[in-house]
Amino acid sequence: MSQESVELVRLAYAAVSRLDFDALSELTDADCVLDFSRSIGPQQGVYRGHEEIAQFGAAIEEAFERFELSPIDFVIAPGGKIIGRHRVSAKGRGSGLEWDRVPEATLVWEVDDGKVIKITLYQRRSEALEAAGLRE
Repeated sequence: MSQESVELVRLAYAAVSRLDFDALSELTDADCVLDFSRSIGPQQGVYRGHEEIAQFGAAIEEAFERFELSPIDFVIAPGGKIIGRHRVSAKGRGSGLEWDRVPEATLVWEVDDGKVIKITLYQRRSEALEAAGLRE
């Protein structure tokens, strides 16, 4: 996997952190899949295409006054999947509750032809690595 793919994923993290889902759509394939089926949060589901991903983004924007995902490191798996560990820093819109932590939840990114084609959430880093064909 090329450094260009990792940079693309970094740009996608930055777009999400700005809650700029128009910018994210420029980085993703028109048929991109955002698989949050393993989420324990209210946004659990599978989102397909720019319109559904934008709806997911609108729900995040409605729930959070501030929401930042800052990548910490990447592991590149055979076949080109990118496992991204990140820090979450957020402030709830209604509650004002703030938090800043590195969750166990991990994203697996798939890139093809210069576009993100799939983002999958796993609740544990070990599950993400295993899904990508790796072990801790």
